Amino acid sequence: MIKVAHICTSSLSHKILVDKLNLLKNRGYDIHLISSKEGYNEELMSKYDLPLRFVHMNREINFKDDIISIINMVKLFKQEKYQIVHTHTAKAGIIGRVAARLAGVPVVIHTSHGLPFYEGQSKGKYYAYYFFEKIGSLFCDAIASQNKEDMKKIEKYAPNKLVFYEGNGIDLNKLDMKNKSINNSQIILLKEKLGIDSNKKVILVGARFEPVKDHFFLLEGLKLLKENYFDNFICLLAGDGILKNEIIHRIKEYNLDNNVKLIGFQTDIYPYIKLSDVVVLTSQKEGIPRIIMEAMTFSKPVVATNVLGTRELVRHNETGYLVEYKNVEDLASSLHLMLADEKKRIEFGNRGRKRIEDYFTEDIVVDRIVKMYEELLRAKKVW
Repeated sequence: MIKVAHICTSSLSHKILVDKLNLLKNRGYDIHLISSKEGYNEELMSKYDLPLRFVHMNREINFKDDIISIINMVKLFKQEKYQIVHTHTAKAGIIGRVAARLAGVPVVIHTSHGLPFYEGQSKGKYYAYYFFEKIGSLFCDAIASQNKEDMKKIEKYAPNKLVFYEGNGIDLNKLDMKNKSINNSQIILLKEKLGIDSNKKVILVGARFEPVKDHFFLLEGLKLLKENYFDNFICLLAGDGILKNEIIHRIKEYNLDNNVKLIGFQTDIYPYIKLSDVVVLTSQKEGIPRIIMEAMTFSKPVVATNVLGTRELVRHNETGYLVEYKNVEDLASSLHLMLADEKKRIEFGNRGRKRIEDYFTEDIVVDRIVKMYEELLRAKKVW
């Protein structure tokens, strides 16, 4: 049995990996999951029979910590004798790939969930992240991308490496079972708990409170929506992060106290998706956004920014509306059009569901990963 280590920087990323890893395990691979313990969710992981290994990794650049992490990772790799090391997220992508090469792991792969350098960053950050990705590419056999647009950039900074399209997907059967388990009585109780009147339209935003998700653009759009179009709405912000206090301040400044409610990080986001009328994402860039895939699986329409990653998933005027990043009028008017037209919401939601079924399931992604593993294992004569 081929032994594979999947590595992410912190346990906060377990949620986006475990369904895919479980399917890989069912395909006959011995899958281990390695991360730092930060953000570990015991309740989530109790549902999966995946061996866990914890190695501290500092999410910030800290050469002393990073060298210690590499040394500890090398020891673990030699002890476990993995045939494949597959890294995820930026920091783990550097530490894991370097350690894997030093430990003599036969096949080393990195998946980009959206490149850490992108247009709009400061030049310093852009070139720093570009440099680290280029260095990381020297220590692996292949790089996989969750979206097709990033592949050209990867081929540019890693011209001698194999580049694969991995994509991103959801476990359709699991989400369908979850959807069926949430009945109308539960939705009514949840609305009562949140203080949402039955006649209010509900907008859901599920995103970390960090700059790239741009909640401030969202709030500008909601302010204009309320002032010029439609005020009978409530927007639920599911998430947490470094910008929380600033977001709270901006909500008060824009007089949105009665229209925006912070509900914190939700391990189980699905009841909130089900009670929503539209799911919104105003990011500056994405890999392939999971919250939007989940919303479309639940047949929910989407309003999102026309940016890298998201535009590969959402089809404008078919499954939702794509708005130009930072165009506040575009965002406000699109939200109004969606909230005011129930027929349109149903049509977009149904088309979104079909798009997920055709292109964005975990089974489709795992098929691609298995083919990638087999090709690389044969090339290294591990098989």
